[in-house]
Amino acid sequence: KWSGSKKILPAVFIYFLIKSYLILLLKKIDLVYLTDGVLSLLIPFLKIFKKPVAVTIHGLDITFNNYFYQLLVPYFLNKADKIICVSRATKKECLKRGVFPQKIEVIPNGIKDEFFLKEDKKNLKERFEERFNVKIKDKKIILSVGRLIERKGIHWFIREVLPLILKKYSNFIYLVVGEGKLKRDVEKIAEEKDLKEYVVLLGRIKKENLKLIYNIADVFVMPNIKVKGDLEGFGIVLLEAASCNLSIVASDIEGIKDVLLEGRLGKPVKCYDSKAFSDEVLKILKGNSFAGEDLRRLVKENFSWQEISRRYSEVFYCLINESSGSN
Repeated sequence: KWSGSKKILPAVFIYFLIKSYLILLLKKIDLVYLTDGVLSLLIPFLKIFKKPVAVTIHGLDITFNNYFYQLLVPYFLNKADKIICVSRATKKECLKRGVFPQKIEVIPNGIKDEFFLKEDKKNLKERFEERFNVKIKDKKIILSVGRLIERKGIHWFIREVLPLILKKYSNFIYLVVGEGKLKRDVEKIAEEKDLKEYVVLLGRIKKENLKLIYNIADVFVMPNIKVKGDLEGFGIVLLEAASCNLSIVASDIEGIKDVLLEGRLGKPVKCYDSKAFSDEVLKILKGNSFAGEDLRRLVKENFSWQEISRRYSEVFYCLINESSGSN
C-alpha cells in the first residue's frame, strides 16, 4: 500500500518490489492485490509468478498531472487482471487513458459505523465548547471536512455562498475541519467578506473530536469545484456525515455523484451554483432536514465494509478460479 508523495516513487518502487518478491517466494499466495494505481508499475515484475493481479484506482492515482506518469501508469494498468474503480468517475478517467473496459469493475469505498454518537445534542455541544472554546450553544452549524485545497471548494463556498445565506439567516456558524495550502486564502476571504465571526477553521483534529462535530452539526456541505488533473474520486467524508444522519448538500460532480446515490443520501447541487447551494442549505437551517430515507440505513446497506468486502471477495475468487483453470 502506498499513499505518500509520488516524488520519492523510485525508492518506494524498489522497496515494494523486494518485499513483494520475498512474500511470493516464501508464502503460498493465490492473488496479488495492489491498493493504489501507482503500484501498477510493479505488475510486469509480479507477473513472473503467474498469479492474478488486481488493482484499486481511487482518483488522483490515475489523473496525476505528470507526462511520464501518464505515459506509464495506464499502460501498466492494462497488465492487471482486474482494475477496481471506486466510482464511475474514476472508471471514466481510466477509459479516457485507454484502460481496457472489460477489466474494470466499480466497487465503492467502505466505512465503519464508528462516528454516530447516541447522546443528547445539547450535551455534545457543551463538550465541543469546552474543548474548542467556540460558542455554538444556540447556533445552527454548517460543517465541511476536507483539505483546504482548490478542488474542495471551501474558499469558493465562503466567498460566494455564505454571503447569500447571511442575507436570509444569521444564526449560524461554519465549522471547517482540515488543513491545506489554501488556509491563508480562506482566512483572507473570510476577512474581506466580513465573515470572520461566522467561519471557524479547526484545522486537523483527533478522530474523537471529529465524531463529536459530526453529531452536533445541522448540515454538511461538500462544495467541490472542478480542477483539471485533480479528481474527487469518491468522498468518504460524505459517508461519515450520513452515518450520523446529518443532512448533506454537495456538488453534483465526479465521484461525489456515486456517494449520494442519485440524491437519496444527500442533495446534489450543480457545481458553482451559489444560489442553489444557498437555497438548499437555508432549507435545512430553517428546519427542513433532508427529506430522504434513513441515512444511516442507506450507508449500512450500500457502504458497510461487510458489503464492500463481499463484493471484493467475489472478484478475487473469480480471478483465482480463472487462474487455476488456465494453469
